[in-house]
Amino acid sequence: MLMSFGRLGSDHLRVSESVAEGTSRPKSERPAGIREVPRAQESLRGLTDPIKRAEFDAKRAAQAARTARFANLDNKRKALAQDLQDREEAYQKQQTDTLQKNAKIRKLEEIKAAGAKLRQAKIDALEASSTLPPQNPSNLPTNSNHPTKIPSPTPNKPAPSVDECDTLECTLRFKWVKRKLPELNTEQDLSFRICSCNLIQTSDIESIIFSTKTSLASSADNPAGTSSKKGSAVVCFKTPSLCNQFFHFAQADPSWTNCTVTRLKPPS
Repeated sequence: MLMSFGRLGSDHLRVSESVAEGTSRPKSERPAGIREVPRAQESLRGLTDPIKRAEFDAKRAAQAARTARFANLDNKRKALAQDLQDREEAYQKQQTDTLQKNAKIRKLEEIKAAGAKLRQAKIDALEASSTLPPQNPSNLPTNSNHPTKIPSPTPNKPAPSVDECDTLECTLRFKWVKRKLPELNTEQDLSFRICSCNLIQTSDIESIIFSTKTSLASSADNPAGTSSKKGSAVVCFKTPSLCNQFFHFAQADPSWTNCTVTRLKPPS
């Protein structure tokens, strides 16, 4: 027992000496455990002192409140940023939809204007082809003793014959796919195909008008070959009987299957 107490006293003495020796050394040369002893003692005094413990608790509570306040502010900031992003995306989508809608409206107006222009051009061409050219006064017989007199039109015109009619009743519309009928490129090609049925002669055709796209695709000014996939033309015959005769032939003949023939005006 005496030996145990003696050993304990010697151990305590050695620890005290080592602590004193460690604290007497410079801080850079002290062991890690020795360097932590002053901090541990200061913490122990703070925990055992009620005043310091209350100050420490108040400081921790203030830190926790500040952390919670900053977290709430950060959540509000994120919510505002997300709301701003959603508003920007909605505005951009609205602008894009408006631009697309305006572009579609402009495209539709351009198509309508082009269709009206083409329709007016066809009407003018049909009216021009249906009217006879005026008689040239230079071709009339002249007399050296009497001045040339141009005959004035009579106010009372004779009644039209059975074969005379409105221009639309004598007109047929032809539509075809260029891939199936590549030989139809000009008015002469269509006239040759119509006259090949031995029912119509070249003199029986008043006029042939190709559509604007078809004429542009087949002209020499368009070497790039940007032709449309479909062709169309309007053919005006001299009389409605010739028009009806060829119309019924085209409806029954298999060689005209790839070319659709329709009337501009149903027969009266």
